[in-house]
Amino acid sequence: MANITVRQYNPSSGALLENISVLNFGKITAGTHSSVAVIDVAFSDVSAVGNVQLGLISSGGLIVNTNPKDIATDHSASNGYFGIESSADFDSVKASSPLSRHFAGVNTTISAGDSNNVLVGNRSDTLSNYIYLDIELGAADIRANSGSWKLFFDFS
Repeated sequence: MANITVRQYNPSSGALLENISVLNFGKITAGTHSSVAVIDVAFSDVSAVGNVQLGLISSGGLIVNTNPKDIATDHSASNGYFGIESSADFDSVKASSPLSRHFAGVNTTISAGDSNNVLVGNRSDTLSNYIYLDIELGAADIRANSGSWKLFFDFS
């Protein structure tokens, strides 16, 4: 059985901040973007992982994407409200402004094969790429919300 550790990084410096079990974007003003959160996933008790994907399985009632456009090979869209990008090397420029790629929708099947999952890849046999996440709130989104992501991967 694979063990996973989700680690969060400083978006400016790339310094490791801490291992996390909950990702907190803090307070976000209605009509604006959150700051970009940078994480990766370390896998242990396995030889190798592949097909690393992240799925948004609950949006907390926020709009995810009403009409996904420009779907890329990683399944991300060029528009939407839940940003996601990844890279093998830490990218402080990517982490410093709103993301340009987004989830195309919610993974309603909660399965690895759902087309709304985004392929994030990995930079070694047991380490995912850096994953950049942000959220854009609509002008009317003034209540507390919480969403959920689920990690999918193959391992040996």
